[in-house]
Amino acid sequence: MKITKVETFQNSLLWGGCRHTGRWLVAGVVALALPAAACAQGWKPEKTVEFVIGGGAGGGTDITARVVQKILQDLKLVPNSVVVNRPGAGHTVAWAWLNQNIGDGHYISIVNELFFINRIVGRSPLSYRDFTPLTVLFNEYLVFLVKPDSPIKTAKDFLAQLKKDPTSLSIGFSAARGNNSHLSIGLAAKAARADLKQLNTPVFKSGGEALTALLGGHIDVGVTPIAPSISHILAGRLRVLAVTSSQRMGGPLANVPTWKEQGADFTYGSWRVAFGPRDIGQAQIAFWEEAFRRVIDAEDWRKEVAKNHQGTGFRSAGDTRRFLEAEEARLRPILGELGLVKQ
Repeated sequence: MKITKVETFQNSLLWGGCRHTGRWLVAGVVALALPAAACAQGWKPEKTVEFVIGGGAGGGTDITARVVQKILQDLKLVPNSVVVNRPGAGHTVAWAWLNQNIGDGHYISIVNELFFINRIVGRSPLSYRDFTPLTVLFNEYLVFLVKPDSPIKTAKDFLAQLKKDPTSLSIGFSAARGNNSHLSIGLAAKAARADLKQLNTPVFKSGGEALTALLGGHIDVGVTPIAPSISHILAGRLRVLAVTSSQRMGGPLANVPTWKEQGADFTYGSWRVAFGPRDIGQAQIAFWEEAFRRVIDAEDWRKEVAKNHQGTGFRSAGDTRRFLEAEEARLRPILGELGLVKQ
């Protein structure tokens, strides 16, 4: 059998992005039998890892990126890292920059539902299919809130009122139509068999502004992630009708029922996905899968998600892509019924 010296393998489909220089391999048979694990071990970041974030400093994805960055550094999984904020056009500016580095696992981003919503509603030509999803970091659940003296006593009352007259309740949220809060409202209205296009849903510039409007009696119901509203809930200034999680939350929300418990067969967690540029190889994917597994298992990470009343659990890159496909199929009709999908 002929022996050849293989200088460099650059075919990312066969070698997953690994480079093997100056190794003697038996052509064909031995090359094809090279264990995938050995290939995966052959890649790790060799320069600064850049977290490209489409929101400004202090925003949700920025905060998440900085927590991940610190844990990666503490675990010595990357040589160095930096968070770079490139806000604009609903994260599209950041995504365009990310894909100027096709095939390079040194560039990572974190985003929520905008990963496919922007494409569906016509804000961007890009979606998750143009990148490499790596893992789901956490799910952020939402609560439907009323004032303590509201005539809406339960989520069942809310659903019945929507079914009777979808225009009769003002349901406020922030900060853009088609986001996590708006989708939660749509899912609830769908469960009530209400006409989603008739919903009265004022949009506020910030979560604080929406909560102020609710506290002041200017809207009937507010929808928000748990963390921004928890102080008002604990102080008794607001009452929770339901939480969008699949089971009851612990701690101060232990007595709050889910939507499923109250006759609406839906759950919803606003997720954060970590992803890389298009066409990064299997070795780079394997590195980041293991790195994010260790981040999610870290005590600092678990404290962070517990503080924010979020749910976490590792998903592989393949599972993450399948999760996104399922979420897109589930939420696209809701976006359409909310009148947001461009025909």
